[in-house]
Amino acid sequence: MVAELELNKERLSKYKSLAVAFSYPQGGFFDFFPELSGEREGLVREYDRLFRVKEIWLYGTEYISQHEFQRSNYLADISGFYKAFGVEIKSDRPDSLEAVLEFMHYLIYKEINAPSAEKAEICLDAQKKFLNEYVSPMARAIAQKVIDQTQSSFYKTISLEMQEFLAEEEKILKK
Repeated sequence: MVAELELNKERLSKYKSLAVAFSYPQGGFFDFFPELSGEREGLVREYDRLFRVKEIWLYGTEYISQHEFQRSNYLADISGFYKAFGVEIKSDRPDSLEAVLEFMHYLIYKEINAPSAEKAEICLDAQKKFLNEYVSPMARAIAQKVIDQTQSSFYKTISLEMQEFLAEEEKILKK
């Protein structure tokens, strides 16, 4: 039980770290990654180049949808997950990479702090479904695009880490 709790705390931390890493590099970003403060201008330039000029969408349904109707369904499903857990997102779309990673962080937090085994199981089931149906396919696609188009060691490294982490998550959540 202690090992499981420690693993969940590590997972919790990693989701938060990834969510912040793919947010705009300002304010809170550098609170989380203070060692990168000296690279502020370069990170802002690379973020703008990747996610604005190159149009690598940080919206996951852009990668997993075949057409607009399917995208609308995915967005509704993702919003339904948030609503079921009483979560209101701050981002402009429910499928933003930052939002889905933050939601996984939240689900793990809820599992760790659940008042009963039954409530913890509900959170775990939601993690499994949300990871497999949305987070993993969307985040892997975004990460691959970033890896293919960046020269930034930060964005390349964090994208590779996200791919590896998601592979581990899939193994952990198959149990």
